[in-house]
Amino acid sequence: MVEPSTVQKKSRFWLFLPFVLLLIVVAAWTAYWLIARSQLEKGIDEWIRTEQGKGATIEYASKSLSGYPFRFELEVRDPVYQPRGQARWEGETLRLVMQPWNWQHIIAYSPGRNLITEPSALRHTINLDPKSAMSVSWDKTSLNRIGLQLGNATALIRGELYATTGFSLNLAPRKTSPDDMMFAVQWDRLTLNAAPQEAEYLGDTLGPSRLIGEVRNFYPAWERAGGDPERLYESLMEQEGGVEVAQLLLKWGPLDLGAKGDISFKGGKANGTVGLRIDNADDLKAEMEAASRFGQQEQAVITMLEASSKDGGFLTFTIKDNELKMGPLSLGRLPEPRF
Repeated sequence: MVEPSTVQKKSRFWLFLPFVLLLIVVAAWTAYWLIARSQLEKGIDEWIRTEQGKGATIEYASKSLSGYPFRFELEVRDPVYQPRGQARWEGETLRLVMQPWNWQHIIAYSPGRNLITEPSALRHTINLDPKSAMSVSWDKTSLNRIGLQLGNATALIRGELYATTGFSLNLAPRKTSPDDMMFAVQWDRLTLNAAPQEAEYLGDTLGPSRLIGEVRNFYPAWERAGGDPERLYESLMEQEGGVEVAQLLLKWGPLDLGAKGDISFKGGKANGTVGLRIDNADDLKAEMEAASRFGQQEQAVITMLEASSKDGGFLTFTIKDNELKMGPLSLGRLPEPRF
């Protein structure tokens, strides 16, 4: 008599293992996200209390922290922020976004109307589209980068209306010299409140343009100026900084302008060089003639620029002890510091 053979069933362990591991990973990630959110909420509340303790005004209708599973997103409705004695900012909605694996990079959105009120009660309004954003990144010792991207934006500043499309601004300290600030700004379209006086032929709209450069000793000068842009020039003089324009490409109506330069400040004096060039000079001359702005002096300047711009050249100006010169001809002086 032949005994029936027993068939050993295959283990289903390896079939279910990937799903078990996935559940473990999801559970661990969820626990991490919830713990991190709790820490962020505590940090936000602590920052608010600290700022209010310094005399700052912080108001909001509501705030919530969400974004699971791949980000943290703080949404604040009707935010108001005013450091003591400083300008006041009011927005419609503020969104701060951060990735859970990168705690040193924040992206901020503030779509809609943004109202800025100076201590003098002068008010400015900036309207941003939903895609406009600012990003800030840093490390343990310093700031790494500030970036501003505007899709479509309008601004009413000191009673003058401006509009822009495709605007971007990037600021970063130089790694080898942290006191220096590198900058790059560009736009696809920038509309001014009005065409400049005495140069109405340029119009009120600037086309695609770009400016790339660096300000040496910017951060010490900015601190010395107390964050006031109007005091920055003198502070750069005091800190013996400098300004380098690596590239300027400006499209303004019929004007196609290029520039580069490097100016250093030392002992209360400015020294350096500035180069200018133009392209498509015929278009510029035609518009100036039509506006009756093409006199002998203008003709001489355009002719020199046009001749110097051939083969990628520049018309060079020198700055010697605050005096601006073209060759031996003195054209004027830069503002003298008051210190």
